[in-house]
Amino acid sequence: MAGIYIHIPFCSQFCSYCDFYSVNQTEKVDDFTEALVKEIVIRSNDLKNKGLSVNTVYFGGGTPSLISIPSLKAILSALYENYPLSPAGVKERTIEVNPDDITTQYLDGLRECGFNRLSMGIQSFSDQHLKWMNRRHNTQTALNSFELARKAGFSNISIDLIFGFEMLTTKEWKENLLKAISLSPEHISAYQMSIEKGTTLHRNYIKGAYLQPPDESSARQYSMLQEELAKGGYIQYEISSFCKPGLYSQHNSSYWDFTPYFGFGPSAHSFDGTFRHRNFSSLAKYIKTMKAGESFGPSHKQSLKERFNEYIMLSLRRTEGIDKEVLEKSFKKFIKHQFQSELGRLTEAGFLLEESGKIRIPPEHLFVSDGIIRDLFV
Repeated sequence: MAGIYIHIPFCSQFCSYCDFYSVNQTEKVDDFTEALVKEIVIRSNDLKNKGLSVNTVYFGGGTPSLISIPSLKAILSALYENYPLSPAGVKERTIEVNPDDITTQYLDGLRECGFNRLSMGIQSFSDQHLKWMNRRHNTQTALNSFELARKAGFSNISIDLIFGFEMLTTKEWKENLLKAISLSPEHISAYQMSIEKGTTLHRNYIKGAYLQPPDESSARQYSMLQEELAKGGYIQYEISSFCKPGLYSQHNSSYWDFTPYFGFGPSAHSFDGTFRHRNFSSLAKYIKTMKAGESFGPSHKQSLKERFNEYIMLSLRRTEGIDKEVLEKSFKKFIKHQFQSELGRLTEAGFLLEESGKIRIPPEHLFVSDGIIRDLFV
């Protein structure tokens, strides 16, 4: 099985914290759509030659909900005509939406396109915080949009939240969580605010206009996230991901379990099981390259060491952890002296648990998972 990711790079305004590749050149949507369809056609043998079928499609960005329904239909038609997939065969078809773009007409169009899952970028239920993040919507718009999506028939909705930034108090974070739970989305992703180079937040940090909150504060908010969502009936299956039983993100899970995935559009990543590929992070270069039918980005064959480190990182992000049988079969040369020594030390200290053929990070230590994972790298 494989997943397909479509990167829609357009944003009408830029969030203060986001470093994903995006542009505000919406006048180039038609040229982009034409180039994207061409890339889909050019690379059609990628899956066919691997003998893979597709079970998830994900439109991310950027802001995919800035794209018109006719353009979305053209992109999907190119996929269905050139790849081993059909609307019925693809179990999960997700599109990211901004609450400010949601109308009944647009939601009906998304249903006509075959999307059966929405990922809604709410981020906060505080107008003050949304304005600081430079989000387009306000709290009431988010609530209205969620209700419209339900009325349109979407029974699988994920919402995004952000914690761990300077002005967010523990009380406000709890209010955010309770509001999210009251909406009863099928999935909640919650991310700690990070300072990424090239963003407004990073520039403010350098100038001293933004102070990163202490780790203790963010750790308390993360613990509250785990506790409140568990009480609300959500299961944590990854560091940042919580779902109602059985409603995990199938597409994102493909990244974490080394399932091949194919990315289209500027800056999109692909992994065919051996090679990793990334498209150019430039809309102008992407359109020009597609028109000329030229190469569209570098590929890299992973070494066994790179695959091992990536397996450790991705597996320990998930609550089910590392499969010891996979370690023994695929990475035996790396699980000797240094690895066993670190594994023993971390297990004795309580940062890792070994049980039922798995190695995992207990819930109370997931917040410091980055350090635990680094200690196991070779």
